[in-house]
Amino acid sequence: MARPRTPKNAWMPRWVELYPRGYRVKIRNRGVWHLCGPDATKAEVWAEYERWEQDQQGKSFTISDLVDLYFASPQYTKELRPRTQKDYLRHSKKLRAVFGNAKPNSITSPVIQLFMDTRGQEYPTAANRERSFLSIIFRWGKARGLVSIEDPTKAVKPLKERRGGRYVEDSEYLAFYSWLGSRGHAAHQAAMEIAYLCGSRQQDVLALKRQDITEEGLLIHQQKTGKKQLKLWTERLQDAVDLALKANTDCKAQSMHLIRNKRGQGFTRGGFNNVWIYEQQTATKTGAIPARFRFHDLKIKGISDFKGDKQEFSGHKTRSMMERYNHTADKVASLSKARINHREVGSETTG
Repeated sequence: MARPRTPKNAWMPRWVELYPRGYRVKIRNRGVWHLCGPDATKAEVWAEYERWEQDQQGKSFTISDLVDLYFASPQYTKELRPRTQKDYLRHSKKLRAVFGNAKPNSITSPVIQLFMDTRGQEYPTAANRERSFLSIIFRWGKARGLVSIEDPTKAVKPLKERRGGRYVEDSEYLAFYSWLGSRGHAAHQAAMEIAYLCGSRQQDVLALKRQDITEEGLLIHQQKTGKKQLKLWTERLQDAVDLALKANTDCKAQSMHLIRNKRGQGFTRGGFNNVWIYEQQTATKTGAIPARFRFHDLKIKGISDFKGDKQEFSGHKTRSMMERYNHTADKVASLSKARINHREVGSETTG
């Protein structure tokens, strides 16, 4: 419902308001259009408004328009974490290139299936994420009267994704851990240990602060899910935290971050990864490790090596998500039956 006009503005057309540069049309969740300067007469404002209205009637509402409105909405700007916003922005680029000029109501399930079949041949994971984002904007638009059809992605099944990453063997892990120590990268050693022992993502390890060290354990804030986990102390986890606290303490200005760079400040992901990638490449070339592995592979190793409830340990909402990281075979009991007397069986056969 529109706000009531003040008496002095009652003459203005619908959605029109005065702002420093003049008069404009401003529609919530749709956009802003400049009409004319502040010195325009009432008749000129109405004439520009009618011209704008005619222009709008001649335009077709497209998928790109729907995406723009979603990105300007509070559901995107205020309710999503920065990492999720960045992911959605990346997904939208491909969707704009394929569907950008199409009208939302013209998009059907077969059209989306064709997109998935084509895109999924090379990039099944990206295709699934883009399908999910398309579903989000359709449902968002439907709820606000911008789209009249039901979500056409419902009838399109996600593609089977290839399992990413690999399991890091103990010998590889220890070899690279020692390599980092010999190169003066104690902070990376500590981060490596915490990620492995806690089964945590890189962004969560780099975000750790001194106040996350408690009497019972290390408090991990999962930025992707919003979940908090208190990882109880073991001697090895305590050693990793102690190593982090001792690393890079020569600088006067010390941040509250647990994992700090040589300037005493928290690492950016780019700065941390630059060191990690360079040392991985160098260690591989010299034969210190047989092959490179990602920092994210430490989460795979941690979940795979954990003895207990792996889903609880990982903090994943579903077992299927956890299983993408679990690279160890399930241990299950075999069928228990009476043993065969091979001598008797053998004698019956020969007889």
